[in-house]
Amino acid sequence: MDRIFYNGVIRTLDAAYPLCSAAAVKDGVILRLGSDEEILALAEAGTEKIDLGKKLMLPGFIDSHLHMLNYIEFLEQVNLSGAASLDEVKTRLSEGLPQAIEKGRWLAGVSFNQDYWDAPLMPTRKDLDEVSAEVPIVIRRACFNMSVVNTKGMDMLGILGEREATSDMLLGYYEDGTPNGIIRQHSQDILAHAVTIPPLEEIKRMILKACGDMIEKGITSVHSEDYINYAVDSSELVSQAFKELAAEDKLPVRVYQQCAFRTKEQLEAFLATGNKPGTEFGRYKIGPLKVFQDGALGARTARLKDGYQNDPGKKGILIHPEEELYGLLATAHKNGMQVVTHCIGDESLEVTMDTYERVMREFPRLDPRHGIIHCQIMSRQLQERFRELNILALVQPVFIESDMNIVDDCVGSELAKQSYNWRAFIDMGVHMCGSSDCPVEVFDILPNIYHCVTRANKDGSKTWYPENGVTIDEAVRMFTIEGAYASFEESVKGSITVGKLADFVVLDCDIYEADPTELLKTNVEMTVIEGEVVYKKR
Repeated sequence: MDRIFYNGVIRTLDAAYPLCSAAAVKDGVILRLGSDEEILALAEAGTEKIDLGKKLMLPGFIDSHLHMLNYIEFLEQVNLSGAASLDEVKTRLSEGLPQAIEKGRWLAGVSFNQDYWDAPLMPTRKDLDEVSAEVPIVIRRACFNMSVVNTKGMDMLGILGEREATSDMLLGYYEDGTPNGIIRQHSQDILAHAVTIPPLEEIKRMILKACGDMIEKGITSVHSEDYINYAVDSSELVSQAFKELAAEDKLPVRVYQQCAFRTKEQLEAFLATGNKPGTEFGRYKIGPLKVFQDGALGARTARLKDGYQNDPGKKGILIHPEEELYGLLATAHKNGMQVVTHCIGDESLEVTMDTYERVMREFPRLDPRHGIIHCQIMSRQLQERFRELNILALVQPVFIESDMNIVDDCVGSELAKQSYNWRAFIDMGVHMCGSSDCPVEVFDILPNIYHCVTRANKDGSKTWYPENGVTIDEAVRMFTIEGAYASFEESVKGSITVGKLADFVVLDCDIYEADPTELLKTNVEMTVIEGEVVYKKR
């Protein structure tokens, strides 16, 4: 026996043995569960015994959608989150200007959200020109779906001459038809020219840094989207970095890659180079095709059937026309590849659901487990299609911290109360897993669970359709066993079950017994991967 964990409150999430106090681990696998007396009796001369001190042990947390490389990239840029005004954004950028000049790079800022400003108006290039007219500047909205570039940057990108009447790019324009510096959705791919693509060893360093930070939050597995981080398709370079770390036995957490591609041709080329869906390279696994089908509410690019009530005339965008979307999804499906699609607006969701149904009807295969990432704006009738088609829901409960302030204005209260409805998903029996979409939000699972249960903002001053919330146990399952199900791995992880991988998280509070507000004060005491303690709070 390699290791014994005892004197704990072990909630297994396995109905066959829901609660115990001790677990025995050998060769990275759970060998026995039981009482302290039963399990300690199995100890051998070299067995390590770890006293849990009556603390709560759960299966290791799984974040089912985030962006590892974006997270590290953004740590090294000017953080604009929490800014209360455009002036504060300018001040933060000005403070980062000397370093950009010294390194001869663009000045980049991330995670601004104008909805929180004293005057919630989208900035334009002329606002950024006030920071610098000589250094190229780009700032990215918190949702990732919109960026703003100053005049110098627009000129360097070669798009200053675009005109509203003739351009096919998703840009913003001043009243005179000239571009105002706003770049939306996939047109942001042009910003790859503003980024120096790191070499292989630097990408590996970034991956290891992200994994280390996630381990401190009790995360043992992630579903990460990283292939279009630097250019339209950097899959070969990024995949090589993950595979080499895995081969060197240096990848700290399990990574299920959500393989993002813009075109059918890119996907076909990827599949032709031996990247068979589901192939495992140690702790790195080729996962689903990731497709973007619309944008975000705050950027007014999420596609709404009836348009934005607070912005008449705007409906958002559909990134892929229906036949183009069909070609992309059918290619993945016919090659045995799972698909997950970014859908926030109800029209985007309806078009995607129609395409899933068409593909599965024309090319039947067992258990494809296709999914929708975000699943935000929808009617109850549209939500029921998840059950009818057996589609996964990959949701981000933490989003309501900000979205509760804008959704009713965007779509009206009648549709808003049917949206973000996690209670209905569970009652329907839909497989629903949770995630952070980091760096859109931080990859801290406990606040996510708090929002899931309370439907409240962090200070508790406002709740939003609390009837759509879930229980503590249901929320925990979203970030454990349901995350495992979404990667076809529920038989090997996601619950504390004999024969499964010994991936655990230990918390300093029994969140099952505490008031939900304690979730925001709860800390990760220990993270265990394959029976090895990889993090312990000092």
